Amino acid sequence: MPPGAKLQPEDVPTVMVIGEEQTASFLGQAVHGGGSCQFSLSGLISNGSWSDSLSKDLEWKVIHSVEGGCPARNQKGNLDGPNQDKYSFIIPEGIEPGDYVFSWTWFPRIGGQPEIYQNCAPITVTPAKAKRMTNTNRRAFLTKRAEFPELFMANLGEVSGGCTTGKALEKQLAIAFPNPGASVEQPEGSVNLFKQPCDGNPKEKKIQGDDNIGTTNLSIPPQSSSTSAVESNTSNTLLFSTSTTSTPSISYSLSTEMVSSRTSDASTTSSSSPETCIEGHLTCLGDGTHFATCTGGQLTLPQPIAPGFRCKVGFGIGLDISPALKLGVT
Repeated sequence: MPPGAKLQPEDVPTVMVIGEEQTASFLGQAVHGGGSCQFSLSGLISNGSWSDSLSKDLEWKVIHSVEGGCPARNQKGNLDGPNQDKYSFIIPEGIEPGDYVFSWTWFPRIGGQPEIYQNCAPITVTPAKAKRMTNTNRRAFLTKRAEFPELFMANLGEVSGGCTTGKALEKQLAIAFPNPGASVEQPEGSVNLFKQPCDGNPKEKKIQGDDNIGTTNLSIPPQSSSTSAVESNTSNTLLFSTSTTSTPSISYSLSTEMVSSRTSDASTTSSSSPETCIEGHLTCLGDGTHFATCTGGQLTLPQPIAPGFRCKVGFGIGLDISPALKLGVT
């Protein structure tokens, strides 16, 4: 968080006009049964310094939240064909015109472990057409900017204060964000949303803990340097683009990076069998502690199930995940 060290635009930034409808669409089939997403903006970028704009301390303000059904609606697992779903949002009043980094973050509904994905792209925000800003409007403008919530963060270890979406993943439910902001979309309704109990963004003044996370003095167990790894640029690639209804669009297709830490034994990362499988389906392997995704007719490298959980061995559009049994001596 953020994904990668530098943002290097291939062309001029996409122009987005305040108050005009924008459309986000996605390429790729590994949608993990949907999930919840947020669209947000960084702080203003000075003098077009895109390459220096990304840092872990960057401020992100949420302009639109999608709870459930993102990046695909009404999906039990992965897609069999192109993603036809599109998502509309606007750059709201309260955002100052200028250059920004546009961010899309995603928390999948199903998977082997709690994950977070992020894509970024450069944009230029321009003023709403034919509107003059009075002193009163300018004060309201600054107030609205301050009211935009911080980006929801989880599944990033110490960076997100130990907050995870593990309980939602166990139930295979999309999360309802603790602070989604004023612009919220629920494509599949609110009945099956999991109320996320914590927010790991360190800029949030209050972090509401769940059963495993306290509200103060959070401590993260250290990981063994010999077995820990960080995965990025995995086979679960989803491409993202935006367009506007009023100006010619320049779409950026950016590979998502999976930013999740895990511990694994070297023996579990060997190449999977090249046997034919069903495209987009998930396969629970071996003793139920690892899974693989069918991509291009073959299984990907095994990925671990979240600690404390196991999957039911077999394959399908989703994983059957349950808490691992603990054996004790009395």
